[in-house]
Amino acid sequence: MMHELLSCDTLAVAADRSVCHSHMMAKNSDRPIGEAQPLQWFPPADHAAGEMLAITGMEIPQASHTYGVLGSKPYWMYGFEMGVNDQGVVIGNEAENSRDKDCEKTEGILGMDLLRLGLERGATAREALDVIVALLEEYGQLRNASALYQSHYENSFIIMDPREIWILETAGRRYAASRVKSGVCNIGNCYTLEKDIELASPDLEAHAREERWLLPDEGFNFSKAYMKDFAAQTLAIPRWRRVRQLSQEKKLHDLDSLKRIFRDHYEDDPVLQPRYGASTGYLPTVCRHALQWDMSQTASSMITWYQEGLGVVMREAYSQPCCSLYLPAYPGVPLPAKMSFAEGSFSEDSLWWQMDRLAKIIGIDYERFAPAVQEKAKKIEAEIEAMASAAEKQAAGAENAEKKQILSKVMENSSAIAERFACEEYGRIKQELQAIGVRELCGPRAEFLKKYAEVTKMDIL
Repeated sequence: MMHELLSCDTLAVAADRSVCHSHMMAKNSDRPIGEAQPLQWFPPADHAAGEMLAITGMEIPQASHTYGVLGSKPYWMYGFEMGVNDQGVVIGNEAENSRDKDCEKTEGILGMDLLRLGLERGATAREALDVIVALLEEYGQLRNASALYQSHYENSFIIMDPREIWILETAGRRYAASRVKSGVCNIGNCYTLEKDIELASPDLEAHAREERWLLPDEGFNFSKAYMKDFAAQTLAIPRWRRVRQLSQEKKLHDLDSLKRIFRDHYEDDPVLQPRYGASTGYLPTVCRHALQWDMSQTASSMITWYQEGLGVVMREAYSQPCCSLYLPAYPGVPLPAKMSFAEGSFSEDSLWWQMDRLAKIIGIDYERFAPAVQEKAKKIEAEIEAMASAAEKQAAGAENAEKKQILSKVMENSSAIAERFACEEYGRIKQELQAIGVRELCGPRAEFLKKYAEVTKMDIL
């Protein structure tokens, strides 16, 4: 079922298309079911000469200095699905499959580890790109990316800092990259770079011609030559086009417009809206819901931009964003315990798991339960955003210690509000179900939810 496991969407908005006059980036991380993905902060550090670094499944030499990094981290791996560093670099990645994928016989560095290593070792977008390329060329990629089953893929990245945005796409140990100078751009599980390439492996075109992926008189097109022909593209390209469509519909983007895109279930199209609610997974939407237990779902959603006096700021929603709240977070500021903790099974001590449990009880009958939850979430999220905006304005003019104190307080308050929301809405829906005689999982999603509960050790009812 490899073609059904791929997902994720990443969007970058250049400053000329942003209300806040800064670059912006957003990503939905779609992962195997029950793969908790909390936010975690790792402070900057200096390292001794000759020190080795244990990453997922292997060791590599450590850098002499690593920048502080804040990222959305699948609980079992070293790397991030998306993240930022204390220098203002932001990276999101996507799974890809090239015609060269099966040529690599050894497992190299996991794509999410490449992302985190780029953040740890790159002070600018270009430096982070160079870090990823050097590691890719030396070690390769294609390490198993799932704790539940085998899932091997190549990677694409959007890499952003306050001045530049780069798209980096890889195929085996080869790569192509180009800057985004204006407008909007998005990547998904299909290659996007074609002819306008600024940086590339020296033999990128020659290899494609040697493999006869181009007609003899045809100009070089990276995506056309390297993209593997397999069923994944029938899911990936429509989602990529949907993000592109929505991003082009607005002249200027802000936080609300990016939230709308990454919560999308074709709400504006009565023909394409998912039948019986988004949680059925029948339609591969931007906010992804799994159709079966061995398929992907959105595990986390992140939006970032830059603010004067603060640098990069973040909003993060746990589990499916359509049933969750976007909460503020900041590199270098300690995270609330419940925002930064999650492991491989359900825990009341984890905000990620509380949000995921809410999403799953809604999934018993999405059409019945989602509207009321979403209406309440809209009001609460507006309150959180007003609180965060006021705190950010105050912190922007403060000294470093006071700045951290202000931002820490707003994260603590937001986290507590989100936990109360998740628990109250879960309890309310559970009572509604019990009132109509539901004591165990039933309905068309019962089989999926029973398997989900088994895998995650979550008591949905």
